[in-house]
Amino acid sequence: RLERLQRVVTKLQMESGICEEQLNQADNLLQADVRLLAAGKAPQKAAEVERDLDKADGMIRLLFNDVQTLKDGRHPQGEQMYRRVYRLHERLVSIRTEYNLRLKSGAPVAVAVTAASVASGQRRPEADEAPLRYLQDLLAWVEENQRRVATAEWGADLPTVETHLGAHRGLHRAIEEFRAKVERARADEVRPPGCWGSPHSGAGTRPLSPPQNSSKSRLRHLESLHGFVSAATKELLWLSEREEEEVAFDWSHHNPAMAAKKESYS
Repeated sequence: RLERLQRVVTKLQMESGICEEQLNQADNLLQADVRLLAAGKAPQKAAEVERDLDKADGMIRLLFNDVQTLKDGRHPQGEQMYRRVYRLHERLVSIRTEYNLRLKSGAPVAVAVTAASVASGQRRPEADEAPLRYLQDLLAWVEENQRRVATAEWGADLPTVETHLGAHRGLHRAIEEFRAKVERARADEVRPPGCWGSPHSGAGTRPLSPPQNSSKSRLRHLESLHGFVSAATKELLWLSEREEEEVAFDWSHHNPAMAAKKESYS
């Protein structure tokens, strides 16, 4: 069983490296086209960027399946591999967001729907769909991290608690930094279908609120748990040392240290 899980770890390490190269390639092509746009020229690599992003998306889905296999098997590298794949997923979302906003639409635009286009059932041009895709990426990020916070484990000893605390501190920083993307979506007046309104209308912005409260609560509880487990571990180590000392002690009457031992007990 351990050999099978170790093969999964090796596979994850190799394929996550390939996925990272795929994302690097997509990002390089994207930046080249962004420079062309800035120079007033037409982008040349949009189709390749989208194809690379779709490939990376499919790879990441498979990688998450392998990560789940490790976690189900309680492999010690399960959480480490999860964080590695999750970072790839976050980078995919970041690159796709920039692609939608800067390349596919040419520039961030406000979403607008006219009564005539709705009545006629006409499809909005892709330039208007880019901010919607951006909104969908943001919502997917929120939902994934809300699920991650809600289902995260706590740990049963000091090393696992420290691992979970360190991992969550990284996630919490990402959630705090997410606020800038929310503000960007508000500034672009991004709205899901049926919620077209002013930038400050509650219906359109509420779903984008990141899981900050849940994350803050978990961080506070993890820090409290870590403090308790750290103190308890020190006491247990002290007891273990005293136990070893007593077991190893020569309790015969011929032991010259017996008098000192009696004094210690008194």
